[in-house]
Amino acid sequence: MPESAQMLIIGKPQPRIDGPLKVSGGAMYATDHHFPGLLYAVPVEATIANGKIEKLDIAAAEKMPGVQAIFHRANIGKIFRSTPGQGFEGICDERRPPFADDVIRYYGQYVALAGDTQRGQRGRQHVGQGGFPVADRAGG
Repeated sequence: MPESAQMLIIGKPQPRIDGPLKVSGGAMYATDHHFPGLLYAVPVEATIANGKIEKLDIAAAEKMPGVQAIFHRANIGKIFRSTPGQGFEGICDERRPPFADDVIRYYGQYVALAGDTQRGQRGRQHVGQGGFPVADRAGG
């Protein structure tokens, strides 16, 4: 775009094509689409900042209506690390893949993932009951 044309639009209000639909509530978002058999991923996060997972009790969560699966380190197989390369900078800011080991490195680290037919927290709330926190603190 020539510099003279840029000066006509920079710093001036511009109409947004999507604006009227968004402010009127008529815009469609990814979460507005529902497909048969769709599952929602509900992450289960560590409740401590440093430790090791000794036991992950998923029995109560697996029995909940709508919960189809609980994915964790013991049942998903190996996840390979992302490799930095041309065009992939900033894609993954954590070089350790999720569920790579049983070490808790920070509060909120994902330790499991519930596949649920309902959008919500049901699977997350019940993973670890009878053993939460799901990890013992490091060093005692």
